[in-house]
Amino acid sequence: MEVVLNILSGAVVYAPQKIENLEEKRIVPKMMLRRRLTRNAKMMLYLADKCSFHSGKIVYGSAFGELQATVGITDAILEGTSISPTLFQNSVYNSAPSYFSLLNTDRDEILTVSSGMNSSRDVLKTAALQALVSKEKILCVATECLDIHNVEEVNHCTSYLESGAAIVIEVSADTKDACNIDMDYQEKGVIASLQDLFCSVKMFENGKKKVRIEL
Repeated sequence: MEVVLNILSGAVVYAPQKIENLEEKRIVPKMMLRRRLTRNAKMMLYLADKCSFHSGKIVYGSAFGELQATVGITDAILEGTSISPTLFQNSVYNSAPSYFSLLNTDRDEILTVSSGMNSSRDVLKTAALQALVSKEKILCVATECLDIHNVEEVNHCTSYLESGAAIVIEVSADTKDACNIDMDYQEKGVIASLQDLFCSVKMFENGKKKVRIEL
């Protein structure tokens, strides 16, 4: 079964190590909440803001999730020290969209997808199904934050330790000019788990605003 989606807005962000300006102070004015944000959450909030999305259904994806929080917990276990409650809270895959819902008092549905290098593709499939059922706009967003100590010893999959992409979609009744995701728009060096969303954003920026998703 195929679903045709209108892409209403899109944004990407990436950096070799750390993205310098995610506008946290503007987007998250409450300091106590801002201090708790993970890097994935900061990227997700930034991307949602760039897409002008402030409430509604979200499908969030990440292949590796909250690595920094997980490493912090394992280090504490190895060192025999107490585990930070904030690290424990932040170690789950849905931390980023959960902070979005707290910031925006958004009580709508959040789905989290982790499918390895197919994560952003499966985000789009899940969002297409949700949009088809709900007839609502959906924020599709995926991020990866791999900036942990000694990552250079194991990193063979990306040139960018922080990266993310997002689009806002809705089901299109008009299938004219719809096309499959064009993987020729891949961003060299970006991790494969994000490439489907990166390509979707690039297509949108080049005037291709209808994508065909195979469920």
